[in-house]
This record gives sequence, C-alpha cells and structure tokens, in this order.
Amino acid sequence: MISAGNNFAAPRKGDTRSWAAVAAVLEAGLTYDGFETCGCGRQPNPRPRTGAQVRARLRAGTRAGLTEPKALTLRDPADAHR
Repeated sequence: MISAGNNFAAPRKGDTRSWAAVAAVLEAGLTYDGFETCGCGRQPNPRPRTGAQVRARLRAGTRAGLTEPKALTLRDPADAHR
C-alpha cells in the first residue's frame, strides 16, 4: 500500500482514466501533498488528473530534458520551456 498524501482526493470508483493518472503520479514517486498541517504553508502541487494530461506533461518534459517526476509536476506543459 502506498500513501498518496494528505491532499489526495480519490476519483470515482469507475473512473479508470483518472485512476490511471493517479497510478502514474504515484509510480513516479510523487504524492498529493502540499498544505502544511497548520494551513499556513505552501500551495498544493499540481498533479495531472487524466491520462491525456500525463502524456502531455511527459512529452513536454522529455523535450525540455526534465525528469519524469518534474515533468508531472508542471501546471501547464508549456511551462517546461520556461
């Protein structure tokens, strides 16, 4: 069993596309953490919600020479080139 993080919101049970995106994020070693427990900390990190978003971020990350975990944390695939 893997801890998905404090800010993880599970997709609906039958939403296989969203669960595939969750699996890609967790397999890359990322979690759904972001807020400090006191509520005064950083913003939640962006994570892809669909398989299409996973693929777009990985393609952009590959072109920019980013690692897989770094590519999956992009808010927008266009951010890879900045």
